[in-house]
Amino acid sequence: MSDEELAGLAAQGDDRAMAELIARMEPLARAKAARFPSLQIGEDDLLQEGMLGFLNAVRTFHPKGGSSFKSYAAVCIQNSILSAVRGQLTRKSTPNRHSVPYEDEVLQSLAGNQPNPLDEISAREREDKLREFIGENLSQKEKAVLEQRLAGKSQSAIAKALGISSKSADNALQRIRRKLKEFRM
Repeated sequence: MSDEELAGLAAQGDDRAMAELIARMEPLARAKAARFPSLQIGEDDLLQEGMLGFLNAVRTFHPKGGSSFKSYAAVCIQNSILSAVRGQLTRKSTPNRHSVPYEDEVLQSLAGNQPNPLDEISAREREDKLREFIGENLSQKEKAVLEQRLAGKSQSAIAKALGISSKSADNALQRIRRKLKEFRM
């Protein structure tokens, strides 16, 4: 089956087609990520960024566009990796630039996803301290942006909901990340 046929099936939710397409495109993404060995972003992180570009390619590929899926995916992968590299070089963002890091157990408890039920009392304590930290250190706008983000909204959805520009939402998310890094219980 051709890459184009697999991309069409994968875009419609066919897991087997997606798995085959990933197997075919992952070496391409790995090769593109390997071109930036001296950066602080690890090769695995760049590969992950490239694979996000690949997923975007699957979602947005149109066979009538005139190019092969592999060529289209290569450009999407390259652009995703370059975007992460530029972000790292300008220090304005990180590869995971549009999300609040949910892997942090403090944010998990705030979002209601407690990592271990046996630690419920400790989690409540951390949550109370985090809420206090947020109340004292985040502006009203930052609190509103954080609330929207924890509700699962994208940067553009946050901007629309709060009546602010997308750039303003991004700046608020960056400030929130910096401030939350200061929080330690």
